[in-house]
Amino acid sequence: MTERRDGMKRTWLVQRLQRPRSFGQLKDNPFSFGGGYKNGGLTDDAMALLRPIMSFDYMGAAEFEFGAVPKAFEAMAKRKDLAAWSFSVKKANRGWQKKDAQKCDATVYALAPIDWQEEVESRVREWAVDQTVRMKERTQLGSALLPEKEWDRDVCGWLELDNGFMFFTDEDMWSKTAELFDAVVLDEMAA
Repeated sequence: MTERRDGMKRTWLVQRLQRPRSFGQLKDNPFSFGGGYKNGGLTDDAMALLRPIMSFDYMGAAEFEFGAVPKAFEAMAKRKDLAAWSFSVKKANRGWQKKDAQKCDATVYALAPIDWQEEVESRVREWAVDQTVRMKERTQLGSALLPEKEWDRDVCGWLELDNGFMFFTDEDMWSKTAELFDAVVLDEMAA
């Protein structure tokens, strides 16, 4: 992975997030992190903070199961320049091919270091339109922005693991996460 001038690396791993879920007496889906570490390596204390805000989608690859999630959260927690803002996505792709692209006007909510704002927006807009961008697993962002089936709405948050930033289609998840990380909320919506 090559590093850019803004300090960001190429994105390879993006953990999909869902709204909090209850599995009867189980607090978490035991299959979220496959056969890897318990809670993907997150401590019980960390899970207690995150559980009311989000749950983790099963990604189907070991790269997500053995500590990448807590490393990304730790990197974010160490930053003193985290900002929370929203921006508009004007076009999304629900299918695998660009020819299937459909128009939407959706708001995406981001949480990242302030100096990454432009690049985060650029990457998210690209992932909304082109689901063939080379990454380990699909983001399913296009489906979340242009839901065709009820389950397309299940994924509504994302944790980028290579750099440590997040984005959401669910405003409540975003605001609670921004509060958890003590991020500065920016007032203006970028066009």
